[in-house]
Amino acid sequence: MKRTIKLIKGQNLRYIGRPFPGYIAETNYMTFLNDHSVFEINVLYNNKEMIINRFDTKAVV
Repeated sequence: MKRTIKLIKGQNLRYIGRPFPGYIAETNYMTFLNDHSVFEINVLYNNKEMIINRFDTKAVV
């Protein structure tokens, strides 16, 4: 089972999942907004709010 990490609103995340339409590999980080469900989170990416799988991200320290 994958371990979940506690995310803080406004925290930068690096996307490590499968590319999706509109994804740019060399772009800036995603910003965590809030939890959507157990396995999904709301993030801000390129000024668009989207829902992604929480296990497809890595926290930037």
